[in-house]
Amino acid sequence: MSTDKLTYSRLVPERGTRGRRERTSGLPGAWVALLLGAGAVVASAAVVAVILQNIGHEMGDLRENIAKLQARADSAEKDLKEAQARAERDLKEVQAQAERDLKEVQAQAERNLKEVQAQAERDLKEVQARAERDQSKLLQEIMSLRERVVVLESFPPSHVEKQTSDTGPVSYPEGDSGDIDTGVQSRNDTLGGLLYRHKREAPNANWVRLPASTCQAGRDGRDGIPGASGLQGPPGQKGDLGQPGTKGARGAGAKGAKGDTGLQGSKGQKGSQGASGNNGEYTISFYGLLLCTGGAVYVRWGRKTCPSGGATIVYSGVAGGTHYGQTGGGTNYQCLPTDPQWGRYENGVSGFSAFMYGAQYRVATNVPFGSTYLNAHDVPCAVCYVPTRGSKLMIPARNTCYSGWTEEYAGYLMASSYVHNATEYVCVDNNPETVPGGQDNQGGAWFYPVEARCGTLPCPNYVEGRELTCVVCTK
Repeated sequence: MSTDKLTYSRLVPERGTRGRRERTSGLPGAWVALLLGAGAVVASAAVVAVILQNIGHEMGDLRENIAKLQARADSAEKDLKEAQARAERDLKEVQAQAERDLKEVQAQAERNLKEVQAQAERDLKEVQARAERDQSKLLQEIMSLRERVVVLESFPPSHVEKQTSDTGPVSYPEGDSGDIDTGVQSRNDTLGGLLYRHKREAPNANWVRLPASTCQAGRDGRDGIPGASGLQGPPGQKGDLGQPGTKGARGAGAKGAKGDTGLQGSKGQKGSQGASGNNGEYTISFYGLLLCTGGAVYVRWGRKTCPSGGATIVYSGVAGGTHYGQTGGGTNYQCLPTDPQWGRYENGVSGFSAFMYGAQYRVATNVPFGSTYLNAHDVPCAVCYVPTRGSKLMIPARNTCYSGWTEEYAGYLMASSYVHNATEYVCVDNNPETVPGGQDNQGGAWFYPVEARCGTLPCPNYVEGRELTCVVCTK
């Protein structure tokens, strides 16, 4: 009996378990499970549809905003072009008016000059004629005075005194009424001949007329004294205008002092609102979807290309800067493109301008780049753009970036020599290149390695005289 009970007690749970399996594995249970799964799928699909619909709405709004901004930018560009066209037209009109005014002023000046020259010539001729008349009269008077002196010297002094004291007043011959006839009838060749002179006013008290019976042969007259210098002749006519001279050399005078600040101009018209710009790295989130804009720009010194890893090249060029021996100019190195463009210019070196020279390596040993072939070679450079990272940092004295930053390239710190004029510190790639055909030991901007000096720098960890490394990082 006990054995059967034990067997029966073991079989009862088995029958109950089989019954439950039969009930749960039936067709209604399968349909319920299928319906529950389908409901879950439909609910998930509905949620996904709602999310996608919201994303579509947000993207549509974004596209609409972009279109508005683009339309605004196009309108601003159109306004700018119109303003430029108006400015060009106004400038041409002003230039044309200035040329017309200048021509008119030149013509008026030429007319005035001709009038002044004509008046000056008339005045000069009048002065010359007056001077000739005055000179002729003066010469006549001088000749008369000389003749008077010769006649008076031809008589003996004692006889003249006797006649002037005994005969009384002088009587003129018949037909002579106080005027003296022209011409000379006798030159003292005949004793007692009458003397006739050029017609003049009545004789004064020094003039005498001697009777023929008392006249004696006069002695020869003495040589006359040299005449006085004649009047200065009138100035000659103005000569022709000479050819213009060659342009003189530029003066070396000191630069003038800065002028006073001018008056403030009137307030200009309010410009149209520009498009909103990006402030560094800008992130937009759509339900966990990140859209990043912005980027970082840096110069890779010593290389012609940009490193791999997301950077794209903007342009490749050559390094330049101020001459190492000049005190003026800029202190920062420049990456100059190989295809320069010019605006307004004047050929020729000006005495007070800033100058841009090419840059060369100055590495006389194989440290730190492992070779001396770089010495006196031109330095290339490349401007690189990283669109996915908005910040850039050059870290001196390290060749790896700190955590969270991405390395763009590593190298060695370089600048001008301490005995030359100061420049900025730049990071030159540790595998530098050179510009083909650029090896020529000329003056310009020079790149020297930078060494640490203990004292104000903490040593350790810095070491006296050791070349400093560098790394350029973005984030």
